[in-house]
Amino acid sequence: MSDEDAPAPSHDLSDVRVALDRVDRALLDALAERVQLVTEVARRKASGGSVVRDPAREEALLGRLVELGKKRGLEPFFVTRVFREILDHSLRVQHELLAAREDSGDVLVVGFQGGEGAFSHLCAQRHFAARGPTTFVGFESFRAMLEAVRDGRIDEAVLPIENTTAGSINESYDLLTEMDLHLVGEEAQPVVMCLIGAQDVPLRSIRRVLSHPVALAQCGELLRSLDAQGVAYEDTALAVAKVKADGDLSQAAIASEEAARLHGLPVLRRGVQDQRANFTRMVVVAREPRDVDVRIPCKTSVVFATKHERGALASAIAVLATHGLNLTKLESRPRPNTPWEYHFYLDFEGNLAVPEVATGLDALRAETSWLRVLGCYAARTIDEAKPAEPRIEPSPASAPPPPRARAQVRVGEVSVGGRPVLLAGPATTEDLAAGARGAKGAGASVLLGDHLDAGDDHAAWVTAARESGLPLGLAVARPADAAALATRADLLVVDVHHATQRALLEELGRHDVPVLLSRAITATLDEWLEAADLLVRSGNARVILLDAGVRVLGRRTLDLASLPLLRARSAHPVVVDLSAGAEGVSDALALARAALAAGAQGLVRRDLDALSDFAALLS
Repeated sequence: MSDEDAPAPSHDLSDVRVALDRVDRALLDALAERVQLVTEVARRKASGGSVVRDPAREEALLGRLVELGKKRGLEPFFVTRVFREILDHSLRVQHELLAAREDSGDVLVVGFQGGEGAFSHLCAQRHFAARGPTTFVGFESFRAMLEAVRDGRIDEAVLPIENTTAGSINESYDLLTEMDLHLVGEEAQPVVMCLIGAQDVPLRSIRRVLSHPVALAQCGELLRSLDAQGVAYEDTALAVAKVKADGDLSQAAIASEEAARLHGLPVLRRGVQDQRANFTRMVVVAREPRDVDVRIPCKTSVVFATKHERGALASAIAVLATHGLNLTKLESRPRPNTPWEYHFYLDFEGNLAVPEVATGLDALRAETSWLRVLGCYAARTIDEAKPAEPRIEPSPASAPPPPRARAQVRVGEVSVGGRPVLLAGPATTEDLAAGARGAKGAGASVLLGDHLDAGDDHAAWVTAARESGLPLGLAVARPADAAALATRADLLVVDVHHATQRALLEELGRHDVPVLLSRAITATLDEWLEAADLLVRSGNARVILLDAGVRVLGRRTLDLASLPLLRARSAHPVVVDLSAGAEGVSDALALARAALAAGAQGLVRRDLDALSDFAALLS
């Protein structure tokens, strides 16, 4: 049969869609069957004895599922994400059954502040997903919502209380003291902010951005990069409705992607919050307190006033440690009509149904002039509540994976990623020309001028680098500075304080200059690699990773154990900063040897003292 006689490819998708519908129904049937089995497990656990959650079993289960998924061509990340949601829902089903609440048959009415699609609304939907029929009602303010709970017009409410970027929400604490309500649950709601426009317009055309004040505080870098005015609005989702109603193309809102979908508006940019790991802790508020099964990890929240005597607060907090209770939150708020005196809000791990915890609370009460228990509830923000990680059992017969091909990055005439190199700079800016010549003579390959004061015109560094013949690395802290520095430096350095600035990384991705990307002190490997990936996605694949240390017990130290894992997961060259955790030349030399043995492809030395000794390690 000739090519002319071959049947044309069919573009009819109806048979494929029928097959997809069949698979989706099978998935729903399997999920429904799983919920039934989980319900039976909870009923048997209700008689006591068995633990509610077994993290080790979850880790092993996820590990097996990931391996099974690989054999079926499924990505481990996808499998883990799906089954984490399934396991989380299963745990919530068990918690609901163990709560042994009487079923009145009525639909539960839950309040949230804001419009449909607000983060409080998303949190409420998630928290009550296993409860049964639920209606969600939006309120204009926290006060109106809590008054509705107090007066019996709604059953429960979701109240934001603190954010990992913007801090505590003071109004919430004040209202909890004022009203006789009780905390019966908590959630850690992921907050992924999106910039939402009336139409799909260029970002440079946005002049005003509407959102809740807390959301605006979480997106300062975006507003500065756009040179746009942040306009406070009563709610994130309602800000989206305002943008839609006005139709002003120079106006945008910051809110959830769900809010954009509900209003039919385009997302101009996702993840615009300053910190990638952005969460809001929300508490569930009801009229009456609830007992929690002692097998469920709990928190207890109290508000109290101290005795008017020296050291009263310290004595009260010490009581918790004496009774083995872990303090997780301490917040102060002014006492109404009592200048310079305060109420203190305190959370600690523990269930008041456990005698030892109740005894600790009694001891705390004795150290205060007034104390009220706000609630004892299932915890979602402590280590015991964290989702499990897949545990892959090693197979003795399996061969190690082939080594990842290493990238090499050109910095001037120097190649980073092959033979280890030394990056160095004088510790002070006095006589830079001599310092640069000394670095060159001692064996440095790149001159680092990344410890500059604000407003430095960099001219002296550029001159010193040119005279010494060394390529120059300069620090960049603001997106607005990137273009100018890219014309003067051979390497742009992002230090630990700016390594999570999304706007800065996106701007650096637009320039054809290699980037030395530090690991933020509190960043995980995943977060560090995601920052590098953002640079690559933005257009710049010339990335060198700089391990500047992590914070351990209050001090910065190199995470040498992670270097082999980092090299296995990333092709980017990795160099280490020897100032992290080293006190003196001998310590730094020992760190250098260990780092090179662990796979580092370069050393960063910010002091010319004994620099030739470090260069000798590379030969």
